Amino acid sequence: MRGPKRFLQRLLVSLLLGLGCTPPRPVEGVWRPGPGEDRDHIPGPLKDFGPFDSYPEALKAACPLILSKPNATVGHLQNSNPELAARTATEYCAWLYYTPEHKYEMSMLSDLSQPDDLVTGKKSCVLPAFVSDPRYALGDLKYIFALHNHPFGSDISERDIHFIEEMASVHEWVIKTKNNGEILLSIIAFFSKSKDPGAPTCDGFYQYIPATQSMMMWTQARGEWKQTVLAPAAWKNRKKPRL
Repeated sequence: MRGPKRFLQRLLVSLLLGLGCTPPRPVEGVWRPGPGEDRDHIPGPLKDFGPFDSYPEALKAACPLILSKPNATVGHLQNSNPELAARTATEYCAWLYYTPEHKYEMSMLSDLSQPDDLVTGKKSCVLPAFVSDPRYALGDLKYIFALHNHPFGSDISERDIHFIEEMASVHEWVIKTKNNGEILLSIIAFFSKSKDPGAPTCDGFYQYIPATQSMMMWTQARGEWKQTVLAPAAWKNRKKPRL
């Protein structure tokens, strides 16, 4: 049976190449579910990441890791070729979660996407609602932050707000931890101002917390994070996206 099977596989590849539909290249640490695989559960933990004793440590490590993925930043293309920037920009998303061992872990990354704007071609990352960590029962994990990057360096979007508010109806709003006290479920968008795609810098992140309906921007200053609370008038009256 190997002969006919191999022939069919080669035929399928030839057809895909003929149509210009080559399979996406694998990216280290990125999960792409196969046929029949559960798309509501993303695998964890991410290999060679953590575990960490505190969430600030985990965030400090997650930011450059996510921004280093292909096309995670497109600031260098925004002025010279905006169409190419919109077409190639890629969001990667993952859950930062808290384990029964009082450690912070990150799931694998997802680069599955859905269109944000059919005119511009911009896309948002699709993050499954749950993490599947074989070491623990599903209910033993606590979800802390929905992490992702914004290739254009923009702030939290309407779709981001809608997503984390939906997750707040699935997961706990307040997570009690051993070393960091109470943490509020939130969504985080990392950004880089670097114009060098080969060496993007982690310049900060935006954070939205559904429990308090507050939005903040965090930037690095001399190696430390500085918080800026954004006025509600700047974002609160934006319309919800159509899903």
